[in-house]
Amino acid sequence: MKTTVLKIVLPAFAIVMAVGLAFATEENNLPVTGYISTPSGPLPVQTDCPDTGQGYCFKESNPVYRTMALENQIRDWE
Repeated sequence: MKTTVLKIVLPAFAIVMAVGLAFATEENNLPVTGYISTPSGPLPVQTDCPDTGQGYCFKESNPVYRTMALENQIRDWE
């Protein structure tokens, strides 16, 4: 009886924990609208940089800025 319960409950518990933790980590990766410089002017882009680290955020080797004036660059994780 004890092994039957463990065979059913333990995998179910592991799946519930995995799904719950997957949703718990998504909150930090919300998309942010930033702007990159192009020859035709500022272009809005979606990025998931949290603006908390020391490094700068890039989108396809272009620095991403907070505003259309291209003044403050968004920070990345590092």
